[in-house]
Amino acid sequence: MKNLLILLLTLLAGCKTQQNTKVSAPYEPTEADQPFANVFKSLDGKWQGTFYVYRDTLGQRAKSRAFSLNDSLFATLPLQEELTISVTQQYTSETPFLQKVHITDTYTDGQGRQQIVESEGENKVENGQLWCVVNKPDEQVVHTGSLPFSYTIIWQRDIKDPLKIEYFQETVLDSSYTILGWGYYGNDDPSLSPKTWFRGDYKRIP
Repeated sequence: MKNLLILLLTLLAGCKTQQNTKVSAPYEPTEADQPFANVFKSLDGKWQGTFYVYRDTLGQRAKSRAFSLNDSLFATLPLQEELTISVTQQYTSETPFLQKVHITDTYTDGQGRQQIVESEGENKVENGQLWCVVNKPDEQVVHTGSLPFSYTIIWQRDIKDPLKIEYFQETVLDSSYTILGWGYYGNDDPSLSPKTWFRGDYKRIP
């Protein structure tokens, strides 16, 4: 459970593969970046909410993955809540193609002690690709993104060794920000349905 917690804490930015990576060097946007100008702008501001981690009580079953995620699907799954994390996020766009974020995660560890983790990250567009990068105290994780709808970004990563496969949808409306997703970790079988699911529900605050 400890390893799973460390992996899932990296999702709380609404998104890393090397440690000690420096901040982004100055970048001159290309023509390929222009369609994504201000794609992250709706996240600017402060958000608070809860990130939930669930386990499928039937384990890995079907030989399929769900790529269209919504509340109705989550309601049909036999999920058991494993972990909740209180989250505060502050997003600030520095350019139409670069947004910085400061994240505070608060949770209770296996010994019943409250833990607070502070992280810095960024959402950015480079060479026509969306990136989500968050630097935790002991890890950096990178997700690549796609934009199927104007208000929803799909973030993914696919690492085989050690296994870290994740897919989640990040939807931002005027005052609500939601994450729905799943992941494979450790000894999970990627050819079967995911065992671990997660969601984040956040509200905009002053």
